[in-house]
Amino acid sequence: MTNVEENMKTYTARLEREKDGRWTVELEEEPRVHTWGKTVEQALARMREAAALWFQIEEDQIELVPRPVLPKSADRTVEQARQAREQARSADRLALERTRKAAATLTSRGISMRDAAAILGISHQRVHQLLATEVPPRRKAG
Repeated sequence: MTNVEENMKTYTARLEREKDGRWTVELEEEPRVHTWGKTVEQALARMREAAALWFQIEEDQIELVPRPVLPKSADRTVEQARQAREQARSADRLALERTRKAAATLTSRGISMRDAAAILGISHQRVHQLLATEVPPRRKAG
């Protein structure tokens, strides 16, 4: 872990869209730190700069967690999308683990990488990659 990672500070950036279309942002942990931007990205960049000045730390030591103020229906929809993306990431990790295990099982039984690939519905190059990143079993001390 680098020194910057050890010193990371996380703040919640409360974003609100104004009637004129700009985004105001303030830190929930320190509401006296606030700024604005034409876009969410610009507002967060300016907030990172403002927070660095306020807390007297480097900008790259600040992690902002955006929390937009939205109508309940929009907020619920955004949360559902976030949960769906997390479920998809979890499913991808599980599929990767199981495909790696299946490739290892097939090839350990003498099946070629090309045949294992055909059985699994992936390329033989992908089988090679999966097997190359497989964690080797630990040897018992003795």
